[in-house]
Amino acid sequence: MKNHYLIFSVFVLLFAACTHETPLPEGTIFFTETSEKLTNPERGLYVQKYYTPADLEDTIALITVETNRDFSNITLYLHSYYMTDTASGSPSYIESDLPQEFLDRFERNMNTLRAGGAKAILRFSYKYTKSVYEKPWDATPEWAIRHIEQLDPYLKKHADVIYCVQAGFIGVWGEWYYTTNYPMNPSKDEAYATRWPVAERLMEAVPSDRQICFRQPQFKMRYLRSHGMEVAPLTAGEAYQPTIKARWAGHNDCFISSESDVGTYHNDEEREFWAEDTKYTLMGGETCELCEYSGGANAVKEMEKYHWSYLCNSYRAEVLRQWVNDGYFDEIENRLGYRFVLDNAYLTQEPKAGQKFDAQITLHNAGFAAPANKRDVELVFVSVDNPDQKYVYPQSEDPRFWMAGEKRVIDLGCTLDANMKGKYKLYLNLPDPYESLHNDPRFSIRLANENMWDPVNGYNYLTVITVE
Repeated sequence: MKNHYLIFSVFVLLFAACTHETPLPEGTIFFTETSEKLTNPERGLYVQKYYTPADLEDTIALITVETNRDFSNITLYLHSYYMTDTASGSPSYIESDLPQEFLDRFERNMNTLRAGGAKAILRFSYKYTKSVYEKPWDATPEWAIRHIEQLDPYLKKHADVIYCVQAGFIGVWGEWYYTTNYPMNPSKDEAYATRWPVAERLMEAVPSDRQICFRQPQFKMRYLRSHGMEVAPLTAGEAYQPTIKARWAGHNDCFISSESDVGTYHNDEEREFWAEDTKYTLMGGETCELCEYSGGANAVKEMEKYHWSYLCNSYRAEVLRQWVNDGYFDEIENRLGYRFVLDNAYLTQEPKAGQKFDAQITLHNAGFAAPANKRDVELVFVSVDNPDQKYVYPQSEDPRFWMAGEKRVIDLGCTLDANMKGKYKLYLNLPDPYESLHNDPRFSIRLANENMWDPVNGYNYLTVITVE
């Protein structure tokens, strides 16, 4: 197996050492990187599961979520909900409200994911076959908007376990191509006008801190252009705002499957747009064809370029097997999304109760991407003699800007409580900001280092300090 991500990390460290202008101070603590596969939230391989109206009792089992987490490091599920079924006599909601049983099933699934320590990639659509005998392939814009209105309160209620939402609703599989009720593959921006109200209503329904992923870069580019906005990738200053430009992301379901990724791209402008835009927006999906472009080395190169965070664990099997045979699959699995490696830390050398405590840490991101969703950062002090005595100090750092391929020096700190005396274990905690998940260690980020992870609390251990 080629440990390419380790070679990459070593290169980052060597570069940092060669360019460091001043020697690290005495007392600096150094940490060791691990090659272990990590079970981290909001990144990595995902399991896909499809739901149809044929069996509204069909839900995901808690044992499935727990087993995939414990044995396969999987914390993501693509849940595709179809609002019709091709089986004879099965119900169709193309021209009717979604029944309460449909919404109840969605809620049960989200509760199960939360209980199992996982999150959902969501997609809603109408048909899963492009057979001409199965037309209409989708609902009218009016019915699609009505269904989004019904889903709205459920999406907001379960925002904590939504990783992202794929645009869906239009076209077979919800991929915005094979469509009955919208112009199919038009060349002019104005021909897309009937799609935008559906996308805009979905933007309102999906919680404002979550991104919506579109199947091709042209959709975002056409929307920006037709609404008088500059067609330019996001900048750091625009990122992570509750705007369409910041929240519209991508998914590629024919990754490296032809020269154009089977129509994903139409020109180099679209490729370069996604390469830059995905620094601050999500990218993920699946492969669909084995071809001359689908080798493991090219997969790594393309995932680096387009900042991949999530990938189907089963489709297409022939391509995934090639990556295994090429010796690249483990690297891809480890580097999907973020992979934070702590290099060193320098702490206040003689900390005193009631006074300022500084912690300067240096880390690098060996993953393909930065986190897409907000993440808290905390310094946690736990008494060695009395573990129930704990002090938590929130920080203002934003891990969404800990960019892939970059080393970052981060200044953390706090004013120690006046009652702190004695020895304390110091931890770095990167918990989920939602109150429902904040104290659940399964939703905290584990650093890619040896001998640091506290699985009981979800903390990353730094050292023991003595407070005078």
